[in-house]
Amino acid sequence: MRYFLPAYPAARLLACAIAGIMAAISMPVAPLVWFVSAVGFCFLSLLMLLIDAKRFPHGKLSAWSVMCYLSLVFSAFAFHASASFRLTPSPSLLSWVGRDVILSGVIDGRPVEGNGLTTMQLRVSEVFENGRTAGVSDRAKVVVRMPEDEKARFQEGDFVRVKGRLGLIPVAANRGEYDPRFQNRLKGIHVQMFCAGPWKVLREPPKPGFSPHGSVVNPLRHYLAEALDRRLPEGDERQFVKSMILGERDYLSEELNDAFRRTGTAHVLAVSGLHVALLAYAVNLCLQRLKVTPAGRWLALLMLVSIIALYSFVTGNAPSIKRAAIMSAMMIGGSTLGRKSYAVNSLAASDLVILLFDPFDLLNPGFVMANGAVLGILALFRPIAALVPDGKALYRRILYLVWEAFAVGLSAMIGVSPVIAWYFGTFALAGIVANLPVVLFSNLAMYAALPLFLFHGIGGWIASLFGATTWFFARLTLFFTEWFSRMPLASIDVRPGLFEVAVFYLTFAFAFHALVNRSWGRAAVSVLAGLNLLLWHGLFTPTLQAPQVVTVNLGREMAVLFSSGGETCLIDAGRREGSWERLRRQAQSWGLATPAAAASIFSPDPVMQRLPVSFLPSGTGVAARRTFVVRKLDEKALRIDSNSRSLLLVSGLKRLEAQRADGADVVFWVHRFTGKEWRRLDTWIASARPRRMLLVPGPFMTVAQRELLRRYAASRPQIEVRSRSMQTAWY
Repeated sequence: MRYFLPAYPAARLLACAIAGIMAAISMPVAPLVWFVSAVGFCFLSLLMLLIDAKRFPHGKLSAWSVMCYLSLVFSAFAFHASASFRLTPSPSLLSWVGRDVILSGVIDGRPVEGNGLTTMQLRVSEVFENGRTAGVSDRAKVVVRMPEDEKARFQEGDFVRVKGRLGLIPVAANRGEYDPRFQNRLKGIHVQMFCAGPWKVLREPPKPGFSPHGSVVNPLRHYLAEALDRRLPEGDERQFVKSMILGERDYLSEELNDAFRRTGTAHVLAVSGLHVALLAYAVNLCLQRLKVTPAGRWLALLMLVSIIALYSFVTGNAPSIKRAAIMSAMMIGGSTLGRKSYAVNSLAASDLVILLFDPFDLLNPGFVMANGAVLGILALFRPIAALVPDGKALYRRILYLVWEAFAVGLSAMIGVSPVIAWYFGTFALAGIVANLPVVLFSNLAMYAALPLFLFHGIGGWIASLFGATTWFFARLTLFFTEWFSRMPLASIDVRPGLFEVAVFYLTFAFAFHALVNRSWGRAAVSVLAGLNLLLWHGLFTPTLQAPQVVTVNLGREMAVLFSSGGETCLIDAGRREGSWERLRRQAQSWGLATPAAAASIFSPDPVMQRLPVSFLPSGTGVAARRTFVVRKLDEKALRIDSNSRSLLLVSGLKRLEAQRADGADVVFWVHRFTGKEWRRLDTWIASARPRRMLLVPGPFMTVAQRELLRRYAASRPQIEVRSRSMQTAWY
């Protein structure tokens, strides 16, 4: 193992663990196979250790021993991930899917609020149905609709009883979008329940006695939230501070979230290593007097680790905060033992501990981005900071401190930008400069909030003073974020593949290592090799044919993208505003041009007029573009013609019978379907002869009518029924 990360043993184990987890997810291998493999490599490792003990009396290990040990780590993590991913408990909540039941269990994790809904994860212990109770040990996702004037009263650790119908978690509605079923499966959740209101949830009174969440975590979280609510004026500044310190991003406006994303500064909203480092520094200062004796140093370590762990639980135990807490504890523990700790090794060891408890944190974007940012800082901060030397003069000192802050942000941005582009399809050019003021003032807001929390329960006016200071720095943070987000080209759309991201990191690692060793030739060769790999990969990657018609699912509503080759027309954009980005990304993912024109059948005119495209208003009329013509035939009938394709969109059978297809593709909204409609639709198809047809069931169709519609489409190859979990693409 001389050449495989020799200086970082924890990183070596982490590489094997990651390989094992990915193998378990991607390979169709039963957990039993991984278990047998792990047991076999365990025996082989023990056997090789006994042989090496006789062959090498000085403790040296052979390459075979190391290979067996690393294979054991690989197989053990593969078994752990495979068992969590492919096995379900028995009995499982899947047995009650489609039935009305009462679930009893404990809320696991902090409930998430937003858009009038409260979403929580429930550790279910009992299922009640038809007068019988069954004991289970499973998890469920529960969504509760909340009245506008009522806030959620649920919190982590509460024992609740929930009444409703269990259902399967839906899959991704469109290509490349978030897949709720897969992501919840990684958490061990396979079913969900929707409750029409809080009256469907009964919260049991807490049991007497001590409980970590009920006695410590929740009261402390309430104290911190109350301090911010009382000492900061209501508005975006308060919500920003709460999201930054407590991880409560639920109430942050969509505009602010988008501004942070466009400027590449969204990392200040995530509770991460920056917060842990600040907390550890403040607590460490208060415990200096304890560290004069060995017993005092151990007591200080215990207190510091306990406070960091408590803060991790208070903020929701996100992967970034868990990694930072474990890494800090390891580095502080190494210092207490008098042993030197290496940051990269501590980072790898903390990741190993996190993956040991939950191997699927590896697929969490927060976990990947946090590691990318930390590695970027560890690798690049010192070389970048050294470009501006420190000095004794005041202006040189101030310049160095400002440059040092810029170097931290730039290092983290270089480390995490490829991952952000891979996950979210954007690269924030403004982040190169925006990180300096945003990170600076957000840090100052955090510094001011610490004495605010301390004096909140002691001195009112002092706490209010620090509250005003916190608000001021939060206001400056939001001002610079919004100002940079309005700059042209603040963010550009780019979505590299996994191959491109891997080539970037490998090229950067080799080139940076060569530059540190002042080997300019090797650095140039590394960069040229990386560029060649990207070039040849692009040349040999087949270009996918773009469809001419694509449907986009928007919940109950549906939008349609019609492409004439060079231009794209959008039909409908949902009932509410805010779907443009989603529609634009769908056009991009299917290889279509960004929509340049729009028309509506069901979407209200105010919604369509807010889109950044030319809009054909309601009523009859004709709109001609360079490559296609849009004709509004009726209030609920529309036809688009191009040189190679025509598309007819009609709502209602009576309107459909008044139209001619003439070889066009047809999208038809069906509001009622019985034997009579079956015959009428057959007659129209026989005379009009559409090329292909998509039937969109209306929202008020009965289950029997939907089933009859599916039977009708199943017997005709050119007809299909719209699905909320699958897109229709016609080429």
